[in-house]
Amino acid sequence: MTHTAETPALSVANLNIHYGAHQALKDLTLDIKAGELIGVIGPNGAGKTSFIRALCGRVKAKGDIVVAGTTILSGNDRRALIGLVPQDIGLYPQLTARENLDVIARLLGLKRPVRKEAVRRALDAVDMMEKADNLVQDLSGGMKRRINVAAAIMNDPSVIIFDEPTAGVDIPARDTVHRLARQLAESGKAVILVTHELEQAEALCDKILILQDGNLLAFDSVSALLDSYFGKSRDVFVRFAKIPAQNTLQKLARFNFKQAELATIWKAETQLDEALFLSSFTEALPAEQNDIREISFRKPGLTALIHQIKSTEGRST
Repeated sequence: MTHTAETPALSVANLNIHYGAHQALKDLTLDIKAGELIGVIGPNGAGKTSFIRALCGRVKAKGDIVVAGTTILSGNDRRALIGLVPQDIGLYPQLTARENLDVIARLLGLKRPVRKEAVRRALDAVDMMEKADNLVQDLSGGMKRRINVAAAIMNDPSVIIFDEPTAGVDIPARDTVHRLARQLAESGKAVILVTHELEQAEALCDKILILQDGNLLAFDSVSALLDSYFGKSRDVFVRFAKIPAQNTLQKLARFNFKQAELATIWKAETQLDEALFLSSFTEALPAEQNDIREISFRKPGLTALIHQIKSTEGRST
């Protein structure tokens, strides 16, 4: 669900970052609305980390950053406007969940009268009230991730950044983090998710920001991005019961099939309607019908898009 607002939750204009002679971000300009969940993807070195560091004030940047109508200047305290959920668990294991959040509230400068309510609100937002008085060291990985998210929203920020929060975690903990990101967006926050998990980003995010070599390569909905890159193209997968014989491989070559992850699985691309392709394919391979276990069609996703970007990048260097 995407909520509209006159003033963007986050507006970035002409953002540039240099590390010596290297320019890590080049004139990045974009607006993010309240209620949007934005996935940030791109090859290594694309500028994702530099973008997040600029938002959090951890690197010197030129350009304009405006959060909920407030211009972020170099000396501004951003903690009231931007919350960060880091990759690592930033909690004290010997303290309870509630005690951890109270410590963080003190560090944020929250006064005693509002601190208790801020802790309660954050625990409630991540559905951890029942475990509030358990030691963090006794919590599951997913529960620790919940408290990590709670710490990021203590100040009720307008923008919440999830910076590779699921790298190296198990699937239940990953799903917990992604579910919270979605819930926060639906509550009206602007949520930025930096991730390498492309299938998750494709399923979760309202829009995808693709960075490449410091440039904004694309910023749009998943469906619009895939349509612009692949059009009507479909991937075709053929799975054989056994490794195809040489004469079968010659027939597959006519359709530009290439071996996929196994010697029994072959992949091609087609612009044809699925029924037309199937008719042509089965007519060309009549003797192989008993050996074919499965023929499937798949619209290319973000994984295929990033592979294409990487291959283009490799040819241009």
